[in-house]
Amino acid sequence: MTLFTRTNPETNQSIFDFVVLLTILSIVFFIIHLILEWRQKPPGPWGLPVVGHLPFLGSKPLDKFKQYQKEYGDVFCLRFGMWPTVVIRGRDTVKSTLAHQSDHFASRPPFFSVKSVSDMKGLTFSEFDERYLLHRKIASSVIREIGSYSKSELEDVFRDESNILVSSFLANEGKPFNPRYLVYIAAGSIMYQFCYGKGENIRDDPAFLKVMKDQEIFQEFFAMGNYFDVFPWLQYIMPNQFNKFLETIKNARCARKEDKDDIIKTFYPNNPRHALDGIRNACLKYNITDVPNEMGLTKAQLIDTLDDFFTAGFETISSTLRWALMYFAEYEDIQLKVQREIEERIGRNKVLSVKDRHDLPYTEATILEIMRVAPAVPMGLPHQATNDVFVKGNLIEKGTVVFFNLISVMHDEYWGNPHEFQPGRFLDDKGNLMKQKVDNVLSFSAGRRNCVGKMIAQAEIFYLLATVLQNCKICKPEDTSYDFEGLYELSYYPKEYELCVHPR
Repeated sequence: MTLFTRTNPETNQSIFDFVVLLTILSIVFFIIHLILEWRQKPPGPWGLPVVGHLPFLGSKPLDKFKQYQKEYGDVFCLRFGMWPTVVIRGRDTVKSTLAHQSDHFASRPPFFSVKSVSDMKGLTFSEFDERYLLHRKIASSVIREIGSYSKSELEDVFRDESNILVSSFLANEGKPFNPRYLVYIAAGSIMYQFCYGKGENIRDDPAFLKVMKDQEIFQEFFAMGNYFDVFPWLQYIMPNQFNKFLETIKNARCARKEDKDDIIKTFYPNNPRHALDGIRNACLKYNITDVPNEMGLTKAQLIDTLDDFFTAGFETISSTLRWALMYFAEYEDIQLKVQREIEERIGRNKVLSVKDRHDLPYTEATILEIMRVAPAVPMGLPHQATNDVFVKGNLIEKGTVVFFNLISVMHDEYWGNPHEFQPGRFLDDKGNLMKQKVDNVLSFSAGRRNCVGKMIAQAEIFYLLATVLQNCKICKPEDTSYDFEGLYELSYYPKEYELCVHPR
């Protein structure tokens, strides 16, 4: 038997020609496929294997995104570790997408840290489904009930904490000091009391101090870079840090459960005192128990909403307040205009009310301008596409992580001089707020996943700042220059600075 057989040369040539033709057609079809894919999917820069684009973002990712927008347009593609990611920038594109295609981006990505904390069943981080819609509906109703302007208990908390903040500032007797911790503890105290009720000496309450300590640990973890979210396999390479994070979560949840159980013992359905009571009332109203209902919602998940309230509100509010104090110290002429408005429309010695916001348009415009130039969450929280969707002709596939670059709306040329601090830009020639300008401040995002606690945050920021300016003059220390380039971790916050405070 021979291994080879003789064939006709013409047959060999035909086979060769067929293979060549097939190869050429395959290459052509492949190129056409690439072209179609390139046209449909968002363009973007080349990244590295495994790590993607993370090494190229540097310490100023927001500036890098602005550069990418110039090169690739309002919609561009990146990769953060294992996650294909799309960034949407530009005032018109961001606002239009959130207004008309919000449901397509209403899910959250299942990051490691989120799955560890809440198993994707929390209010802030979860899939977009019927369970989430009911969860949000209940959370919104609790905030309206407990955070209503007519609720004297919450306004009492605002007033007490504002007075403590003023006294703490004045205790420095005009000498330079860093306001970070004082602002941090005031914001945390208000949110804690909103969740669990007014306390006589909240700063000495072990439960409150434990919550604040847990918050510091979480901040340290994320400040170091939460690479577990984008590289889950790091848990096997860095087991000590991984286990420390899990242990922190476990301890915090156990301690918080004990505190909640103690408070629930004094629950009376007809007298809701705080958000925990409001949640308990909702459980009764919707017959939600420890067993998942038909939508998969449980009582434990609802009670854990308090952690969402505290974490989301506390971090962003404290960052905004720190920015505000620095801007008031830098721009004393604007500070004086706010103080004059408060004196003329409310009174120098009158106790403020949250309702006074509506009578202080310049004060409100100044707060809006602070949130516009220095948004606490400039990229918003990450979204995830719920299905394949096109944005400006670009295909964004289901499961893609999507960031809406909110700061690109607030720093758009629409504002004329977007990087200058000018509160007057929000007022018309009669001194009234212009709704169109106000609607372009997306500090609380927009669409289906906008911040459910917006009302509480706005009221708290207003009350604290107005009370401080009613009683204090804020100054920049001599021979001091402020750096308005912030740092970006859990939120966007200013570098450490000092100010001086004098009584008025």
